Amino acid sequence: MAGPVIKEKLLFVSSWFCPFAQRTWLALNEKRVDYEYYEMSLKDPTTNQWYQLGEKPKWFLDLNPLGKVPVLAYKEGDETHCVYESLICNEFLEEYSPKEQPLLPDHPVAKAKSRIIIDSFSSKFVPLFYRILLRQDKESQKEAAEGMLAELRQLEQKIDPEGPFFQGKQMTLVDCALLPWFLRMSILQHYRNFAIPEDCPHLVRWTQDMEQLPAVKETQKAPEGGSSYDEQLLFHYQRYADASAKSTSARDFK
Repeated sequence: MAGPVIKEKLLFVSSWFCPFAQRTWLALNEKRVDYEYYEMSLKDPTTNQWYQLGEKPKWFLDLNPLGKVPVLAYKEGDETHCVYESLICNEFLEEYSPKEQPLLPDHPVAKAKSRIIIDSFSSKFVPLFYRILLRQDKESQKEAAEGMLAELRQLEQKIDPEGPFFQGKQMTLVDCALLPWFLRMSILQHYRNFAIPEDCPHLVRWTQDMEQLPAVKETQKAPEGGSSYDEQLLFHYQRYADASAKSTSARDFK
């Protein structure tokens, strides 16, 4: 199957329900970068079966040998440039389009603090999210949920209480990196009866405020038609809840 044509205009290869890809989608929208969206289906069009690890189309593996979204690609003369891994993509966008709505503070210490929050979230919170879903025995689910509660309460202490963004008046890469999983807390509520606790009101307020932003709403569109975005998200994450998912995340975080 032929893939998209790489041009001078930035190409964003994504999968609509992937939170990692949504990180970069948010940054692209907030920075108002001119880009072309390409939906990477996770199903083989010839069989309508989910791709297994390592079975992605050759054109996609040529762009990213890891076989994961997001991918940013563009032509510069005769050379094709490809960037992947969500947090690296977002840092790249800061350099690629530095004048358009900066998403990192100017001060080096403030930048470092932003990156510390992102790194901690990615290494602790994200794995716990998937473990709550993927693990089938109640004791393991409970252990992961307790870890998640501890992480949520730490984030509640770090968030700017006045907002509207995580670090105050301006959207940053912290919002882009964290928000996709907070937008999916309804999945944990549905499948595992887990919700943000009442003693984290600022996280709840932040999530609700962020959902109203055009840059966020633009990323909440399911391409398949029929049922709503939220309903389709629940459908796709059922594979995680019953441990049948074969994605990289399912493999890495189980």
